[in-house]
Amino acid sequence: MQIPDVDIRATERARLRPPLPRPMDEQPLTVGTSGLPPALGVVRHAAHLPRASWDRLAGPDAAYLATRWLDVAEDTSGAAMRYITLTDGQGLAGALATAVADTNAPWLAGRPDTVVRFCAAEGRQGAGELAGDLPDDLADALLPGLVCGGRHLGRTTLLSRDGHEGVGERLLGAAERLADEEGLRSVAFLHVDEHDTALRTLLAGRGYRSFHSEDYHWLPVPQGGFAEYAAGFSAHRRRRIGAERRAVRDAGVQIASAPLDPADIPRFAELETTLLGKYGMNAWTPSRSAAILERALGACGPDALAATARLDGEIIGFALIVVHRDRWFAHRAGFDYAAQRGLPLYFELLYYHLVEAAARAGATVIHYGTGSGAAKTSRGCLGSRQYAYLRTPALV
Repeated sequence: MQIPDVDIRATERARLRPPLPRPMDEQPLTVGTSGLPPALGVVRHAAHLPRASWDRLAGPDAAYLATRWLDVAEDTSGAAMRYITLTDGQGLAGALATAVADTNAPWLAGRPDTVVRFCAAEGRQGAGELAGDLPDDLADALLPGLVCGGRHLGRTTLLSRDGHEGVGERLLGAAERLADEEGLRSVAFLHVDEHDTALRTLLAGRGYRSFHSEDYHWLPVPQGGFAEYAAGFSAHRRRRIGAERRAVRDAGVQIASAPLDPADIPRFAELETTLLGKYGMNAWTPSRSAAILERALGACGPDALAATARLDGEIIGFALIVVHRDRWFAHRAGFDYAAQRGLPLYFELLYYHLVEAAARAGATVIHYGTGSGAAKTSRGCLGSRQYAYLRTPALV
Protein backbone atom coordinates (compact mmCIF):
# COMPACT_ATOMS: atom_id res chain seq x y z
CA MET A 1 0.00 0.00 0.00
CA GLN A 2 1.25 3.47 -0.85
CA ILE A 3 1.88 5.74 2.11
CA PRO A 4 -0.61 8.65 2.04
CA ASP A 5 0.59 12.13 1.22
CA VAL A 6 0.63 15.00 3.71
CA ASP A 7 0.23 18.70 2.96
CA ILE A 8 3.76 20.10 2.85
CA ARG A 9 2.53 23.48 4.11
CA ALA A 10 1.72 21.94 7.48
CA THR A 11 5.24 20.58 7.95
CA GLU A 12 7.54 23.12 6.33
CA ARG A 13 8.50 26.59 7.57
CA ALA A 14 11.49 27.25 5.33
CA ARG A 15 11.82 30.94 6.12
CA LEU A 16 12.26 30.24 9.81
CA ARG A 17 15.14 27.81 9.36
CA PRO A 18 18.79 28.91 9.56
CA PRO A 19 20.79 28.91 6.31
CA LEU A 20 23.08 26.02 5.49
CA PRO A 21 26.84 26.36 5.89
CA ARG A 22 28.54 27.28 2.66
CA PRO A 23 29.75 24.30 0.62
CA MET A 24 33.35 23.44 1.40
CA ASP A 25 35.66 23.32 -1.64
CA GLU A 26 39.02 22.29 -0.26
CA GLN A 27 38.70 21.53 3.45
CA PRO A 28 37.76 18.14 4.95
CA LEU A 29 34.73 17.86 7.16
CA THR A 30 35.24 19.07 10.74
CA VAL A 31 33.83 16.59 13.24
CA GLY A 32 31.58 17.98 15.97
CA THR A 33 32.67 18.23 19.59
CA SER A 34 31.14 15.98 22.21
CA GLY A 35 28.32 17.68 24.07
CA LEU A 36 27.44 20.10 21.24
CA PRO A 37 24.35 19.69 19.05
CA PRO A 38 24.88 17.68 15.84
CA ALA A 39 26.36 19.90 13.12
CA LEU A 40 25.33 20.00 9.46
CA GLY A 41 27.86 20.41 6.68
CA VAL A 42 27.85 20.51 2.89
CA VAL A 43 30.80 19.13 0.91
CA ARG A 44 31.27 19.58 -2.83
CA HIS A 45 33.70 16.75 -3.55
CA ALA A 46 33.74 13.16 -2.35
CA ALA A 47 37.50 13.39 -1.91
CA HIS A 48 36.90 15.73 1.04
CA LEU A 49 34.44 13.50 2.87
CA PRO A 50 35.34 11.55 6.04
CA ARG A 51 35.60 8.48 3.82
CA ALA A 52 36.07 5.69 6.36
CA SER A 53 33.12 6.78 8.51
CA TRP A 54 30.95 7.44 5.44
CA ASP A 55 31.67 3.94 4.13
CA ARG A 56 30.79 2.40 7.48
CA LEU A 57 27.35 4.01 7.18
CA ALA A 58 26.92 2.80 3.60
CA GLY A 59 27.03 -0.91 4.45
CA PRO A 60 27.46 -4.00 2.25
CA ASP A 61 24.39 -3.52 0.02
CA ALA A 62 25.19 0.11 -0.86
CA ALA A 63 28.11 -0.18 -3.26
CA TYR A 64 26.96 2.88 -5.20
CA LEU A 65 26.93 5.02 -2.04
CA ALA A 66 30.48 4.00 -1.05
CA THR A 67 32.93 6.86 -1.47
CA ARG A 68 34.93 5.20 -4.25
CA TRP A 69 31.79 4.96 -6.38
CA LEU A 70 30.78 8.50 -5.51
CA ASP A 71 34.12 9.46 -7.08
CA VAL A 72 33.07 7.66 -10.27
CA ALA A 73 29.62 9.29 -10.36
CA GLU A 74 31.09 12.70 -9.65
CA ASP A 75 33.61 12.43 -12.48
CA THR A 76 31.35 10.91 -15.14
CA SER A 77 27.75 12.03 -14.59
CA GLY A 78 28.25 15.66 -15.60
CA ALA A 79 26.23 16.71 -12.54
CA ALA A 80 27.13 19.01 -9.69
CA MET A 81 27.29 16.81 -6.59
CA ARG A 82 26.58 17.95 -3.02
CA TYR A 83 27.13 15.78 0.05
CA ILE A 84 25.20 16.75 3.16
CA THR A 85 26.68 15.49 6.41
CA LEU A 86 25.55 15.46 10.03
CA THR A 87 28.20 14.97 12.71
CA ASP A 88 28.17 14.72 16.48
CA GLY A 89 30.66 13.87 19.20
CA GLN A 90 30.94 10.30 17.92
CA GLY A 91 31.65 11.31 14.33
CA LEU A 92 29.45 11.00 11.25
CA ALA A 93 25.84 10.38 12.31
CA GLY A 94 24.18 10.68 8.89
CA ALA A 95 24.81 11.62 5.28
CA LEU A 96 22.99 12.29 2.03
CA ALA A 97 24.45 12.25 -1.48
CA THR A 98 22.73 14.59 -3.94
CA ALA A 99 23.15 15.59 -7.58
CA VAL A 100 21.73 18.50 -9.57
CA ALA A 101 19.79 17.33 -12.63
CA ASP A 102 19.18 19.75 -15.47
CA THR A 103 18.04 19.49 -19.08
CA ASN A 104 21.55 18.53 -20.20
CA ALA A 105 21.68 15.42 -18.00
CA PRO A 106 21.90 12.35 -20.28
CA TRP A 107 20.89 9.94 -17.48
CA LEU A 108 17.20 9.99 -18.35
CA ALA A 109 16.26 7.26 -15.86
CA GLY A 110 17.63 9.48 -13.08
CA ARG A 111 15.87 12.75 -13.95
CA PRO A 112 12.59 13.63 -12.27
CA ASP A 113 10.93 14.93 -15.44
CA THR A 114 11.66 11.88 -17.56
CA VAL A 115 10.91 9.43 -14.72
CA VAL A 116 7.48 11.04 -14.16
CA ARG A 117 6.72 11.01 -17.88
CA PHE A 118 7.81 7.40 -18.43
CA CYS A 119 6.04 6.03 -15.36
CA ALA A 120 2.83 7.86 -16.23
CA ALA A 121 2.96 6.45 -19.76
CA GLU A 122 3.52 2.97 -18.31
CA GLY A 123 0.50 3.35 -16.02
CA ARG A 124 2.47 2.81 -12.84
CA GLN A 125 0.68 3.35 -9.55
CA GLY A 126 0.31 7.03 -8.69
CA ALA A 127 2.34 8.38 -11.62
CA GLY A 128 -0.55 9.47 -13.82
CA GLU A 129 -2.27 11.33 -10.97
CA LEU A 130 0.94 13.14 -10.06
CA ALA A 131 1.70 14.02 -13.67
CA GLY A 132 -1.82 15.42 -14.02
CA ASP A 133 -1.13 17.84 -11.16
CA LEU A 134 2.01 19.18 -12.87
CA PRO A 135 2.33 21.55 -15.84
CA ASP A 136 2.60 19.91 -19.25
CA ASP A 137 6.23 21.01 -19.57
CA LEU A 138 7.70 18.69 -16.95
CA ALA A 139 11.27 19.76 -17.60
CA ASP A 140 10.41 23.39 -16.97
CA ALA A 141 8.44 22.49 -13.84
CA LEU A 142 11.01 20.17 -12.26
CA LEU A 143 14.44 21.15 -13.59
CA PRO A 144 16.94 22.00 -12.43
CA GLY A 145 16.20 19.68 -9.54
CA LEU A 146 18.01 18.10 -6.63
CA VAL A 147 18.13 14.31 -6.99
CA CYS A 148 18.80 12.76 -3.58
CA GLY A 149 20.05 9.42 -2.40
CA GLY A 150 22.80 8.83 -4.96
CA ARG A 151 23.34 9.00 -8.72
CA HIS A 152 22.24 5.41 -9.31
CA LEU A 153 19.03 3.54 -10.01
CA GLY A 154 17.45 1.53 -7.23
CA ARG A 155 17.61 1.81 -3.44
CA THR A 156 18.35 5.51 -3.31
CA THR A 157 18.43 6.48 0.34
CA LEU A 158 20.05 8.53 3.07
CA LEU A 159 22.65 7.09 5.42
CA SER A 160 22.15 7.06 9.16
CA ARG A 161 23.94 5.58 12.14
CA ASP A 162 21.74 3.08 13.95
CA GLY A 163 19.85 4.52 16.87
CA HIS A 164 20.55 8.17 16.09
CA GLU A 165 17.20 9.95 16.30
CA GLY A 166 16.36 12.93 14.13
CA VAL A 167 19.04 12.30 11.51
CA GLY A 168 16.62 11.96 8.61
CA GLU A 169 14.70 15.12 9.50
CA ARG A 170 17.89 17.13 9.72
CA LEU A 171 19.28 15.83 6.43
CA LEU A 172 16.03 16.32 4.52
CA GLY A 173 15.60 19.80 5.89
CA ALA A 174 19.14 20.62 4.78
CA ALA A 175 18.50 19.22 1.29
CA GLU A 176 15.35 21.29 0.90
CA ARG A 177 17.12 24.46 2.04
CA LEU A 178 19.99 23.72 -0.33
CA ALA A 179 17.52 23.42 -3.21
CA ASP A 180 15.81 26.67 -2.21
CA GLU A 181 19.09 28.56 -1.88
CA GLU A 182 20.37 27.34 -5.26
CA GLY A 183 17.09 28.11 -7.04
CA LEU A 184 16.25 24.49 -7.85
CA ARG A 185 12.67 23.64 -8.74
CA SER A 186 12.29 20.23 -7.15
CA VAL A 187 13.71 17.77 -4.64
CA ALA A 188 13.37 14.08 -5.42
CA PHE A 189 14.26 10.59 -4.29
CA LEU A 190 13.55 8.58 -7.43
CA HIS A 191 14.03 4.98 -6.31
CA VAL A 192 13.24 4.40 -2.64
CA ASP A 193 12.87 0.72 -1.79
CA GLU A 194 9.48 -0.42 -0.51
CA HIS A 195 11.21 -1.86 2.58
CA ASP A 196 12.89 1.45 3.44
CA THR A 197 9.89 2.29 5.61
CA ALA A 198 11.64 4.84 7.83
CA LEU A 199 12.56 7.02 4.86
CA ARG A 200 9.21 6.52 3.13
CA THR A 201 7.34 7.56 6.27
CA LEU A 202 9.60 10.57 6.72
CA LEU A 203 9.18 11.73 3.12
CA ALA A 204 5.41 11.32 3.23
CA GLY A 205 5.29 13.25 6.48
CA ARG A 206 7.17 16.13 4.85
CA GLY A 207 4.65 16.31 2.03
CA TYR A 208 6.44 14.52 -0.78
CA ARG A 209 4.16 12.98 -3.42
CA SER A 210 5.01 9.43 -4.44
CA PHE A 211 4.49 6.92 -7.22
CA HIS A 212 5.79 3.51 -8.30
CA SER A 213 8.94 4.15 -10.31
CA GLU A 214 10.67 0.79 -10.85
CA ASP A 215 11.40 -2.66 -9.46
CA TYR A 216 14.76 -3.73 -8.03
CA HIS A 217 16.16 -7.27 -8.30
CA TRP A 218 18.84 -9.32 -6.62
CA LEU A 219 19.83 -12.99 -6.44
CA PRO A 220 21.06 -14.79 -3.29
CA VAL A 221 24.08 -16.87 -4.32
CA PRO A 222 23.76 -20.52 -3.25
CA GLN A 223 26.91 -21.92 -1.68
CA GLY A 224 26.58 -24.95 -3.91
CA GLY A 225 27.01 -22.79 -7.01
CA PHE A 226 25.23 -23.50 -10.27
CA ALA A 227 24.06 -27.02 -9.32
CA GLU A 228 22.24 -25.74 -6.25
CA TYR A 229 20.94 -22.75 -8.21
CA ALA A 230 19.50 -24.96 -10.96
CA ALA A 231 17.97 -27.33 -8.42
CA GLY A 232 15.69 -24.53 -7.25
CA PHE A 233 13.79 -24.46 -10.57
CA SER A 234 11.06 -26.69 -11.90
CA ALA A 235 12.05 -29.68 -14.04
CA HIS A 236 10.84 -27.84 -17.14
CA ARG A 237 12.94 -24.77 -16.34
CA ARG A 238 16.00 -26.89 -15.55
CA ARG A 239 15.75 -28.57 -18.96
CA ARG A 240 15.50 -25.18 -20.64
CA ILE A 241 18.48 -23.81 -18.74
CA GLY A 242 20.49 -26.92 -19.69
CA ALA A 243 19.56 -26.44 -23.35
CA GLU A 244 20.59 -22.78 -23.23
CA ARG A 245 23.98 -23.66 -21.74
CA ARG A 246 24.58 -26.37 -24.36
CA ALA A 247 23.68 -24.01 -27.20
CA VAL A 248 26.27 -21.48 -26.06
CA ARG A 249 28.92 -24.17 -25.54
CA ASP A 250 28.22 -25.92 -28.86
CA ALA A 251 28.54 -22.60 -30.70
CA GLY A 252 32.11 -22.36 -29.47
CA VAL A 253 31.56 -19.31 -27.26
CA GLN A 254 34.10 -19.01 -24.44
CA ILE A 255 32.83 -17.49 -21.16
CA ALA A 256 35.24 -16.23 -18.49
CA SER A 257 35.58 -13.71 -15.66
CA ALA A 258 38.68 -11.74 -14.73
CA PRO A 259 39.62 -8.27 -13.47
CA LEU A 260 38.75 -5.62 -16.03
CA ASP A 261 41.52 -5.30 -18.63
CA PRO A 262 42.05 -1.74 -19.93
CA ALA A 263 42.69 -3.18 -23.39
CA ASP A 264 39.10 -4.43 -23.54
CA ILE A 265 37.47 -1.11 -22.68
CA PRO A 266 37.09 0.21 -26.27
CA ARG A 267 35.29 -2.97 -27.31
CA PHE A 268 33.11 -2.94 -24.21
CA ALA A 269 32.18 0.67 -24.96
CA GLU A 270 31.07 -0.26 -28.48
CA LEU A 271 28.93 -3.12 -27.19
CA GLU A 272 27.28 -1.07 -24.46
CA THR A 273 26.45 1.69 -26.94
CA THR A 274 24.81 -0.93 -29.16
CA LEU A 275 22.73 -2.20 -26.25
CA LEU A 276 21.62 1.28 -25.20
CA GLY A 277 20.76 2.16 -28.79
CA LYS A 278 18.48 -0.86 -28.88
CA TYR A 279 16.51 0.72 -26.03
CA GLY A 280 16.27 4.15 -27.64
CA MET A 281 19.29 5.91 -26.09
CA ASN A 282 20.66 6.94 -29.45
CA ALA A 283 22.54 9.96 -28.11
CA TRP A 284 24.83 7.74 -26.04
CA THR A 285 28.38 7.44 -27.40
CA PRO A 286 31.20 4.91 -27.01
CA SER A 287 33.40 7.65 -25.59
CA ARG A 288 30.97 8.14 -22.68
CA SER A 289 30.93 4.41 -21.94
CA ALA A 290 34.72 4.25 -22.16
CA ALA A 291 35.10 7.15 -19.72
CA ILE A 292 32.87 5.42 -17.16
CA LEU A 293 34.64 2.09 -17.54
CA GLU A 294 38.06 3.69 -17.20
CA ARG A 295 36.99 5.62 -14.12
CA ALA A 296 35.42 2.50 -12.59
CA LEU A 297 38.68 0.63 -13.09
CA GLY A 298 40.64 3.48 -11.52
CA ALA A 299 38.35 3.60 -8.49
CA CYS A 300 37.78 -0.11 -7.93
CA GLY A 301 40.94 -1.74 -9.25
CA PRO A 302 40.65 -5.55 -8.93
CA ASP A 303 37.10 -5.13 -7.61
CA ALA A 304 36.05 -4.21 -11.16
CA LEU A 305 35.43 -7.61 -12.76
CA ALA A 306 34.61 -8.30 -16.38
CA ALA A 307 32.60 -11.32 -17.47
CA THR A 308 33.19 -11.81 -21.19
CA ALA A 309 31.83 -13.94 -24.01
CA ARG A 310 34.29 -14.56 -26.86
CA LEU A 311 33.66 -16.17 -30.23
CA ASP A 312 36.71 -16.92 -32.37
CA GLY A 313 38.69 -14.62 -30.10
CA GLU A 314 36.32 -11.66 -30.55
CA ILE A 315 34.39 -10.24 -27.59
CA ILE A 316 30.69 -10.51 -28.39
CA GLY A 317 29.30 -9.82 -24.92
CA PHE A 318 30.42 -8.43 -21.58
CA ALA A 319 29.22 -7.54 -18.12
CA LEU A 320 31.00 -5.25 -15.66
CA ILE A 321 30.71 -6.45 -12.07
CA VAL A 322 31.53 -4.21 -9.11
CA VAL A 323 32.61 -6.20 -6.05
CA HIS A 324 31.68 -4.60 -2.73
CA ARG A 325 32.49 -6.66 0.36
CA ASP A 326 30.72 -9.99 -0.18
CA ARG A 327 28.23 -8.61 -2.72
CA TRP A 328 28.51 -8.42 -6.51
CA PHE A 329 26.79 -5.66 -8.47
CA ALA A 330 26.08 -6.20 -12.17
CA HIS A 331 26.65 -2.65 -13.37
CA ARG A 332 27.02 -2.49 -17.17
CA ALA A 333 26.68 -4.84 -20.11
CA GLY A 334 26.70 -4.99 -23.88
CA PHE A 335 26.29 -7.49 -26.72
CA ASP A 336 27.09 -7.88 -30.40
CA TYR A 337 23.61 -8.89 -31.53
CA ALA A 338 24.67 -9.86 -35.03
CA ALA A 339 27.51 -12.11 -33.86
CA GLN A 340 25.53 -13.87 -31.15
CA ARG A 341 23.03 -15.17 -33.73
CA GLY A 342 20.19 -15.63 -31.28
CA LEU A 343 22.27 -17.44 -28.66
CA PRO A 344 21.06 -16.91 -25.06
CA LEU A 345 24.23 -15.04 -24.09
CA TYR A 346 22.41 -12.73 -21.69
CA PHE A 347 21.31 -15.59 -19.46
CA GLU A 348 24.60 -17.50 -19.72
CA LEU A 349 26.80 -14.49 -19.04
CA LEU A 350 24.72 -12.60 -16.46
CA TYR A 351 23.18 -15.53 -14.55
CA TYR A 352 24.55 -19.05 -15.03
CA HIS A 353 28.21 -18.10 -15.31
CA LEU A 354 27.98 -15.37 -12.67
CA VAL A 355 26.36 -17.72 -10.17
CA GLU A 356 29.26 -20.16 -10.65
CA ALA A 357 31.90 -17.45 -10.39
CA ALA A 358 30.28 -15.68 -7.44
CA ALA A 359 29.93 -18.91 -5.47
CA ARG A 360 33.61 -19.74 -6.04
CA ALA A 361 34.57 -16.27 -4.82
CA GLY A 362 32.42 -16.53 -1.68
CA ALA A 363 29.97 -13.82 -2.73
CA THR A 364 26.54 -14.03 -1.09
CA VAL A 365 24.36 -11.81 -3.30
CA ILE A 366 24.38 -10.60 -6.91
CA HIS A 367 22.57 -7.28 -7.31
CA TYR A 368 20.93 -6.84 -10.70
CA GLY A 369 19.24 -3.49 -10.09
CA THR A 370 16.29 -2.17 -12.08
CA GLY A 371 14.82 -2.98 -15.48
CA SER A 372 14.08 -6.23 -17.37
CA GLY A 373 12.08 -7.50 -14.42
CA ALA A 374 10.47 -10.46 -16.19
CA ALA A 375 13.81 -11.82 -17.36
CA LYS A 376 15.35 -11.43 -13.91
CA THR A 377 12.53 -13.08 -12.00
CA SER A 378 12.47 -15.93 -14.54
CA ARG A 379 16.07 -16.70 -13.53
CA GLY A 380 15.45 -16.74 -9.80
CA CYS A 381 15.85 -13.14 -8.76
CA LEU A 382 13.95 -11.65 -5.86
CA GLY A 383 12.39 -8.23 -6.26
CA SER A 384 11.03 -5.21 -4.47
CA ARG A 385 9.17 -2.12 -5.63
CA GLN A 386 10.86 1.24 -5.84
CA TYR A 387 8.96 4.48 -5.24
CA ALA A 388 9.76 7.99 -6.40
CA TYR A 389 9.15 10.85 -3.96
CA LEU A 390 8.86 14.38 -5.28
CA ARG A 391 8.65 17.82 -3.68
CA THR A 392 7.97 20.88 -5.81
CA PRO A 393 5.84 24.01 -5.34
CA ALA A 394 3.63 22.93 -8.23
CA LEU A 395 2.37 19.99 -6.14
CA VAL A 396 1.49 21.98 -3.02
